[in-house]
Amino acid sequence: MTVNGWIMGWMWIWPVFTVAGLLLIGFVAVRQVQGGLASPPAPRSVGSAAWTLDERRARGEIDEDEYGRRRRLP
Repeated sequence: MTVNGWIMGWMWIWPVFTVAGLLLIGFVAVRQVQGGLASPPAPRSVGSAAWTLDERRARGEIDEDEYGRRRRLP
C-alpha cells in the first residue's frame, strides 16, 4: 500500500485483463478450428467461359445487362 491506497485502487484491472485475455484466446481458437478467415475465391483459369465473359465485359464488347444475363446461365 502506498499513498492512501492508490495502488490498491488499481488492483481491479488485473482480473479484467485476465478475462479479456481468456476471451481473446478462445476467439482465436474458435477461428482456427473453423478454418480462419474465408478463403479467397479461386482464380478463374485463362480460357474458361467465366474468364472469357469477364474479359469481354472489361473490353466493353458486352454491356452490364448482357454480362449479368450470361453469368446467370448454367
